[in-house]
Amino acid sequence: MEKAYSEVEAERNFEKNRLWFSRFKTTRSFQKLTKPEKVAAQYVTQAFIGLAYKYELREPRRYTAKLVKKVLLELFPKRIAATNVFFTSVIPVMRRYFIFLGVQHKISNADTLVRALDSVGTKQLLDGHQNHRNWDAHKTKAMTILMGTADHVDPKKVAAFEADYNMGVPLRFCFDLGVYRKPKNIILLTEGLRRRFEQILYEKHN
Repeated sequence: MEKAYSEVEAERNFEKNRLWFSRFKTTRSFQKLTKPEKVAAQYVTQAFIGLAYKYELREPRRYTAKLVKKVLLELFPKRIAATNVFFTSVIPVMRRYFIFLGVQHKISNADTLVRALDSVGTKQLLDGHQNHRNWDAHKTKAMTILMGTADHVDPKKVAAFEADYNMGVPLRFCFDLGVYRKPKNIILLTEGLRRRFEQILYEKHN
């Protein structure tokens, strides 16, 4: 019988991750991350675990190299609306996190998962995120908020999107120099991507 998605199981995975991450933060390995990586780290691990379960029904003990590549190359670029800083933090954070989970005996194949991460590379992940053709409808709409091109944004709808589709990764927080702040417009994407996205919006409405 094929396993079905369970909200209870999804929340259980998130709760495990919150506990594991609180321990990870106390390690020397975490301290070696850059300041922006530290700020993004909890959301990175949360998003990875959430995507792996929601779309592949995999919890950490059942992760494979193939699963890691799918989450990185397909699910993150397609479904997670976030800044470039967030996306450049994914592989460095998950690399140290997988090693930590291996040491803690939460997973048994940390070396395999790390090799899978290393085979992808941050630039490939970032390129996938920056290509708007990879975005699903939810991410496309959310990126207009993130880039400051959406007017009259309802905070309740933003919060619902973050919880329902973005694996808890916040749109209104800026992963910048280790400080959370709430600017009116968040523009951390490249200018080229911003101009291209604005052109797409213009063409859609004209």
